[in-house]
Amino acid sequence: MPDLTPILRRVSQLCESLESDADLREEIERAGFPSENWEELAAAIRAGSADALTDLLDAVEDAAADAGLDGVTGPNREYKPLPSDRPDGLGGFRTVSGWRCPHPYRCGRAYAAVDPSPIRRCAVTGDALTWISVESG
Repeated sequence: MPDLTPILRRVSQLCESLESDADLREEIERAGFPSENWEELAAAIRAGSADALTDLLDAVEDAAADAGLDGVTGPNREYKPLPSDRPDGLGGFRTVSGWRCPHPYRCGRAYAAVDPSPIRRCAVTGDALTWISVESG
């Protein structure tokens, strides 16, 4: 089975892009990504189909580029250190809670949160995200 990590990063970025811009999906459709392809994309995400995902994400990116939009499926990462109570920056145990991608082949997208309500949803498939807590020390 191929490594899905780079493809799922693209899914994560698309999901984040769609969630942050209510008009993006419509813009992509107007630029040439047919509305029925969203259902195909959702099915490919759920199945973890590398070839189908790559083709569909490339089609989304092409349509976005035709609409003058850049990086709709391109991942971007940012480092933010956890807060610390100690002057040396090394805290004790920390619990981080939040929402993560619910699919068997997860895109890696996550939202840190304190409150599990309201339920967040995947902007591509509409599936409810999974609430998780991770403890580290």
